Amino acid sequence: MSHSDSGVDLSRRNCLGLATPSAINGRFAATMRVRSGQASGVTRTLRWLCLALLTAATVACPMALAQTPVEFTPSAGFGGESEGRGTLKFVFRKPRAFHVTSRGTEQGDGTFRLDQTITFAGEPPQSRFWVMTRTAAHHYAATLSDAAGPVDATVSGPRLSLRYRVKGAVFMHQELVLSADGRTIDNVGVVRLLGIPIGRLQETITRKVPASASDDPVDPGR
Repeated sequence: MSHSDSGVDLSRRNCLGLATPSAINGRFAATMRVRSGQASGVTRTLRWLCLALLTAATVACPMALAQTPVEFTPSAGFGGESEGRGTLKFVFRKPRAFHVTSRGTEQGDGTFRLDQTITFAGEPPQSRFWVMTRTAAHHYAATLSDAAGPVDATVSGPRLSLRYRVKGAVFMHQELVLSADGRTIDNVGVVRLLGIPIGRLQETITRKVPASASDDPVDPGR
């Protein structure tokens, strides 16, 4: 075969897509470079996704802990010392401001006792106490020294609902909501006469000193 025939044959091969070994090597190298670039892009994408997931998990964990539901218990709400400030308003009367100091302790018999001193503006202080006993997962039997009968207490998450007879046909219904940090309680009460609302209580209770294991039990018969 002459040199001219070889040149014609090579041209035909190139025109027909039949590459020479050097052309094949070049194409292979180019293909590998493309694939290597694609692999590098996929690797960078995976690294970015992993970093994003790690960041999201790092942020989500504290948020999940912060959003842990609060359960109202007598100790969580009233253990230790606390004080409350609020108003009591009856129909056709002006609101009466009051201040309450409280101290709550777990008793040796498993009950919880809350001693309170209530002072209305311009009046002498009044003392009273609560005793609460857990009877079920979300229910407490309670007594209040100035109530005309037993107190029904139910818990739903951070909310404590109290219902009791004040005197005769007068009843009190209170809703106390414990804050997420356990430091404050919003207390809203409605006084009803024969089922008709005649008064409203609003109070903010703030914990001063959390309860501790060293608190001395208070004699329930005091």
